[in-house]
Amino acid sequence: MEIRDATAADAAGIAEIYNDAVLTTTASFDIEPKSPEDRMKWLLARSPAHPVLIAEIDGAIAGWGALSPYSERPAYAATAELSVYVAAPHRSQGVGRALTCALVERGRRAALHVLLARICTENEASIAMVRSLGFTDAGTMHQVGWKFERWLDVATWEYDLDTPRVDTSCSGDTLT
Repeated sequence: MEIRDATAADAAGIAEIYNDAVLTTTASFDIEPKSPEDRMKWLLARSPAHPVLIAEIDGAIAGWGALSPYSERPAYAATAELSVYVAAPHRSQGVGRALTCALVERGRRAALHVLLARICTENEASIAMVRSLGFTDAGTMHQVGWKFERWLDVATWEYDLDTPRVDTSCSGDTLT
């Protein structure tokens, strides 16, 4: 698996993976698919502190992840939201973990202070993964999303990039 920065050529692959999550999972609270053109505009509007990374296996996009501004309010400038989406055939194979580890490192290099991951409480695999990487539970918002004819809860997980820690679960290296 190779982790690399996304390019404009990845827009269709990003859209394909994202749209599967939109239409079949609670990983995204979007309810309408995004076009490759929309994802292209989204990619081109990114700042260096908010990268999109691609996980590639055998020349194909297996997943992608992004750091996005948490809020447009200036006091939140050092906080980013971390999002990771993995193509269905590659789930539970370490792609999400590899992307998350790479995004943690990129957040640290961008001098961000805190990363937040908002995860539907039904997504037990993602919650277990972020917990295993040292994210801490910042609380749950109850019934804040309506999708698939039901109310959904969202747990927020946080990672303080300035807190020294040893975690060998990311490629055998530390996250500090």
